[in-house]
Amino acid sequence: MDDSKPRVLPLLLVASALTLVVTVVRFVGERAGWDARWFSSEAGSPGNPFGIVWLVPVFGFAFGRRLAAGGKPPFVSSFFVPMFGLVTVAGAAAYVFGHLEGEELRGALRWLLYGSAGASLLGLFAWPRAFFVTLAYGLLARAPVALLQYLDIEKGWQTHYGKVHPKLMGLDAEARQWTLAMAQAAGWVPFTILLGGACAAIGAASVRKA
Repeated sequence: MDDSKPRVLPLLLVASALTLVVTVVRFVGERAGWDARWFSSEAGSPGNPFGIVWLVPVFGFAFGRRLAAGGKPPFVSSFFVPMFGLVTVAGAAAYVFGHLEGEELRGALRWLLYGSAGASLLGLFAWPRAFFVTLAYGLLARAPVALLQYLDIEKGWQTHYGKVHPKLMGLDAEARQWTLAMAQAAGWVPFTILLGGACAAIGAASVRKA
């Protein structure tokens, strides 16, 4: 048996399970009307401390440390390449939502999501093993959110999961379903790949050779 072969699956399952717990508690808290500082039902809930977005760098770092057992990647490329993609997408998103309105915004949003999905492939070139692990984590983390989004809109629960950005409030239920589903698949999963991959590079770099 090769002791240097990284065993990532157990860590991936633990990370996904803990992320699911946070998602469920967040949903229950919003439905129950708990403290809005932690369980805000505002659209997007920017900066809310009780969200799974904050787990991405934590688990990305942990994945990197585990993957380092199979060999470390060059730090400069494995960190700065995905970070370049992340900063580029974040800058484009800030422009789209800060300067555009109406149909122009909706059209640009589609291209932003397509571009985000494409940018996530930078992680594949930077460090392939971290790319596939963070891709798996992103899918496992975001699938329950996508389900909650669908149910929220269908049942009118009014949690943040079923709401869109204030500039998109005029969308009907079907359009909101599509927009939110695309945001998870082509927005948040690529975000997880890029930020998680960059943090994985830091995690790998923190492992000292025996």
